[in-house]
Amino acid sequence: MTTQTTTANPLAPESTFSFVTMVENLVAGEHLEKNPWTQDAMWHNIANQVIDGLVARGVLTRSQGDIITGVTPLAELPDLIGCPDASPIWRAIYTTQRLASGAAFRAAKAEIRNIMARRAVTTKQFSFMLGVIVDRDIRRSKSRKEKGTHKPASLQTARNAFGDGGYLIETVTAAAWTPIYKAPTELLELALAGDTAARTTLMIGGGYALIMDGYLTRDRESKFYEGTTPYRGIPPVILSDLASHPHGLRMLATAWSGWDPERPTHEYNIPDINEDGSVVITGSTVETRQAMRLTEHRLFEIASPSKVMAGFLKQQENRRSRSADSPEDRDRDNRDRLTVALEIAMEAATELSASTVPPPPHPFGTHDEWTKARDAALQVYATLVKNEPDAQAGFIDSDDPDSDEDESY
Repeated sequence: MTTQTTTANPLAPESTFSFVTMVENLVAGEHLEKNPWTQDAMWHNIANQVIDGLVARGVLTRSQGDIITGVTPLAELPDLIGCPDASPIWRAIYTTQRLASGAAFRAAKAEIRNIMARRAVTTKQFSFMLGVIVDRDIRRSKSRKEKGTHKPASLQTARNAFGDGGYLIETVTAAAWTPIYKAPTELLELALAGDTAARTTLMIGGGYALIMDGYLTRDRESKFYEGTTPYRGIPPVILSDLASHPHGLRMLATAWSGWDPERPTHEYNIPDINEDGSVVITGSTVETRQAMRLTEHRLFEIASPSKVMAGFLKQQENRRSRSADSPEDRDRDNRDRLTVALEIAMEAATELSASTVPPPPHPFGTHDEWTKARDAALQVYATLVKNEPDAQAGFIDSDDPDSDEDESY
């Protein structure tokens, strides 16, 4: 057996390509000759080239690039970056801060323009590229669909949400910021106290969990018209609204704390929570009591209660314009309006009664304003009581099964 030795060329430049890039180049060749690239694969390859370009320019070190590309195992993250546990969320937060904050955001965009020979790169394009980077650790679990269930896997839904802006709000990209590596409960306390970095860190962590599990999806007109959401909004706007008030911050911390990276979305549920952070419980008996599952509609309600009424009125206007003018259709629309209006009124009254602002002014306004609201509520209540439906209406009285004798027998 002979060993061949080679002498390095002293004039050759030092290699800045990582092992991941070499593999990607080989894969790119295969796709060039056989199968066309998908958008996901194309941006995945661009992302690796961007990271290597930033390493070559000194914007990132090689070790930082390895953390971003997934070469560094999750188990090593607590020692390397100081995060409390080895969660994929912490790699996503670290990656976002290194690639999308302040000057790093502009440098990464410049690399994309050079690679793709484009004059401009939109934030949504950058967010899509970021999405295919930060889902490396959970692709297997979140792309799995269990037998016997009709729920689709959430991975592609999450990538579509990243393509609609993801969690790249202005506080993430506008200026440099430093993540706070603490548990979600500690981040919540700091964020409620007004810490901007804690608020941004919590928004990314909770937003990552909500997007990856399909609780927050891309904006589509059909979702609004079908009633899936009470108003239209892209993911960055919803997350920005959630991070702007205590209820939304508690929802982000709850989603982060309840998120399971190892299980598909349909195997567990992130719970809905009240204003004070307590879990919403449904069911009245021991056998039926359980945590209510968070929905995208409910997430939009928590994000911005003020937008719910405007969206609801617009939804009703669109529905009336499309529906026939039959009495049955009008009654159905009015029942829907009554139900939603009562829910909004109850939530507003509950929040006002729990207000900690000392009067004056009183949380319910002046005495005249309170009297007007009370009289309106009493009129609605009196109308409902006066028009109580028959409890037996539509009930079919079946024969006693014991009296049904089989004559042939």
